[in-house]
Amino acid sequence: MTNYSDICIVGAGIGGLSCVSRLLNSAISKNLRIRVFDLDATVGGRIQSWKINGDEIAELGAARYSPQLHPHFQQLMQGSGLPHAIYPFTQAVFDDGVQEELKETLLSLSPMLKEHPNDSFLDFVSHYLGASEATRIIKATGYDALLLPIITAAMAYDIIKTHPETQDFTENAANQWLYATDGYSGLLGQLQRQAQAAGVEFRLEHRLLSVEKSGDDHVLSFSHMGDTQVHRARHLIMAVPPSAMARLNLDFPAAWSPFQYDFLPLFKGFLTFDEAWWQELGLTDKVLMADNPLRKIYFKSDKYLLFYTDSKSATYWRDSLELGEEVYLQRVRSHLEDVLPLNGQPLPPIKAHFYKHWPHGVEFCLEPEAEHPTALLHQDGIIACSDAYTAHCAWMEGSLISARQASSLLLERLSQPAEASNDDDTFATLTTERA
Repeated sequence: MTNYSDICIVGAGIGGLSCVSRLLNSAISKNLRIRVFDLDATVGGRIQSWKINGDEIAELGAARYSPQLHPHFQQLMQGSGLPHAIYPFTQAVFDDGVQEELKETLLSLSPMLKEHPNDSFLDFVSHYLGASEATRIIKATGYDALLLPIITAAMAYDIIKTHPETQDFTENAANQWLYATDGYSGLLGQLQRQAQAAGVEFRLEHRLLSVEKSGDDHVLSFSHMGDTQVHRARHLIMAVPPSAMARLNLDFPAAWSPFQYDFLPLFKGFLTFDEAWWQELGLTDKVLMADNPLRKIYFKSDKYLLFYTDSKSATYWRDSLELGEEVYLQRVRSHLEDVLPLNGQPLPPIKAHFYKHWPHGVEFCLEPEAEHPTALLHQDGIIACSDAYTAHCAWMEGSLISARQASSLLLERLSQPAEASNDDDTFATLTTERA
């Protein structure tokens, strides 16, 4: 026996859960059997909240949002009734003189962007400042990705102006930033419970192996607890990132999109101490930009220290962990002592630590200036959504925008009269288990 669903959604991150929510709010999908699959044991995708000492929440993934830049997510948070607060890390601390130099450089070069539509950001800045000076200035932003050949000048400026640590160098300086005080996992848990109350079934720890077309249905093979399970679905939404799509037998992206996609790794390292020694250094709720693999160091009230890296530095920390946690912690201590004003004193003992490496932390389209559809449609009728298909790649806002389009495409399809078949019943009657 195989399982059957009217609608199957693969991916239980904020995009997949948003698809479910929008479908349930439509009378068209009433009485349809909806199932959601995910390879993880919990919903959330790239949103993971970690509780420190049973109290403070640390976000291993998505951490902040701006009401001005992310109106869809702002609306979702307001509707949830969950508490939020001002995100503190909008004040960056730089080496003497670097902050004003960086701001002046970015503002002065901005008018020349149109003259270099295909240049990498490094080549763009090097054209005016020389390679050595350009590298120094770009590293001061704290983002290794801005040095990569695949990051165009336009992409770099967009990254700089849409991050709280660097937006002060652009016209976005007045944007407000917030965070969920109880963690974003609470928001996703709320969406999951609402869906379950409406009859949606979640099947977690299911890794999708393949998708085949069989008549009007899609046949999905999953690996679960060492077994292979087969599931049939009339309609299928793939709420997973491009890297996951590429691992399946779906000929991605060739059969889906004329565009190409790439990704960057991210790494977050958290440290706790017996005392918040950074308060005496005037670093509370500030972010220190470091010219070493720590890159950006955040000092959260009296709770913890966090460093956040991407690309080359993220890989450096992953490789450090592969050499053992002793090596990792020794390197963390050494790099912290290099950049902190400790007056020759050693770094206080680390009480506890945890970390998260995201191999595909940021996924994006390589043609950022193109008019990219916010959801993709396969010739077999499969719909795909991801933040990578939007201008808000790597933000929860992008996932919501893409999910909105994906669910709209499916609702439009469901609203059309059923095609003539051997059975006059509509999709709503197809809720029994099929062999």
